[in-house]
Amino acid sequence: MFKNDLTKKFSSGTIITHWLTAFLILLLFPMGKYMAGLETSEKMGFIKIHAVLGIIVFIMTIIRSWLFFKSPRPEDLKTGSNFNDKLVIWIHNAFYILLFGISISGIGTMILGGYGDALMNDNANLILNKDEIMPLKGHEIMSVIMMVLLVMHILGVIKHYILTKENTLRRIFW
Repeated sequence: MFKNDLTKKFSSGTIITHWLTAFLILLLFPMGKYMAGLETSEKMGFIKIHAVLGIIVFIMTIIRSWLFFKSPRPEDLKTGSNFNDKLVIWIHNAFYILLFGISISGIGTMILGGYGDALMNDNANLILNKDEIMPLKGHEIMSVIMMVLLVMHILGVIKHYILTKENTLRRIFW
């Protein structure tokens, strides 16, 4: 069985952005699902919070992407399976792509759906019907895909620990 070098850690900036982003995603997803069931006038306060937190995630993703190329990082984990090794890399890359896609579609939703105008004027009537807001559909789909990948990510960490007895989380904690 292959053993990974778990003494090498990600940079402090990567660790901070990783956990802050993860925490915010775990707030944003259920908030978005909850808002979807509310009448437009009922969700104005939630929209403000969701938008601000979403922008923070976008900024954290930009920073983390920059750190990915500029900071030293440990080698990719090896699992002993070529398929699993590639799947891990694919999932990590998909997170970045989805985070950018979700952020851009969220900004598009704010602009094209009238949310920005509604918030500035405190008038929920300026928000279009959700079926008329094309970026919102993409935002919702990508968010669900993100949650599926998050579950796969967590299961992968657990599976790796069970099979190899390696605590890979040591690389992403101080």
